[in-house]
Amino acid sequence: MLFNNCLVVLLIMFLTACAVQQAPSVTSERNDVLVEPVADYSEYAGLGLLTIDASYRDIFSKAMTALKKKRTKDAEKLLDQLIQQRPDLVSAIYNKALLLEGHSKLEASISLLQMAHAIDPSNPRVCNSLGRALRSQGKFQEAEGVYKNCLSFEDQSPIVHKNYGILLDLYLHQSELALQQYKLYMEKTGNSDKLVKGWILDLQRRIPAKEEG
Repeated sequence: MLFNNCLVVLLIMFLTACAVQQAPSVTSERNDVLVEPVADYSEYAGLGLLTIDASYRDIFSKAMTALKKKRTKDAEKLLDQLIQQRPDLVSAIYNKALLLEGHSKLEASISLLQMAHAIDPSNPRVCNSLGRALRSQGKFQEAEGVYKNCLSFEDQSPIVHKNYGILLDLYLHQSELALQQYKLYMEKTGNSDKLVKGWILDLQRRIPAKEEG
């Protein structure tokens, strides 16, 4: 009888522990969804490459092939070669930054992203990656400056509004401004994002109604 009781107690403890592990907080769940993932390197093959010589495009193509095959050392050497020859080539700088971020070299990655952002401040991919990296270091004001600067250009990508809204909502605690950014994102994407629609409703409930008059 005592043995059976012990088994029951152990089972309850086990199930309780599992429940605790499987119940993430609302904030952490939103962070997981909202943080923009590091994209496939091949997606950025066109950044700044249309106006360069074929020899540079060949080097970049080889670097992308090396990345796909997970030959990161070869890819890094090729990207370094390209950056040395064409220090204005955003695509090479950006992909080198992603490579370094993947190897937990965040400071070096941020330096390259800042370089790419200085060359092309309207580039939404560079902007989002730099904003995310700065945010991860607790540099919220710097991240906000990056987003604001990016949004000063016309016809900006909707994802910038979304990620700026995340920063305002979860890190700077500026709910009304976050709500504006989420709404702009929804307008530009045809109100198709059900998840962000839920965040908007959540913010509207949390923002106290303004007194009339």
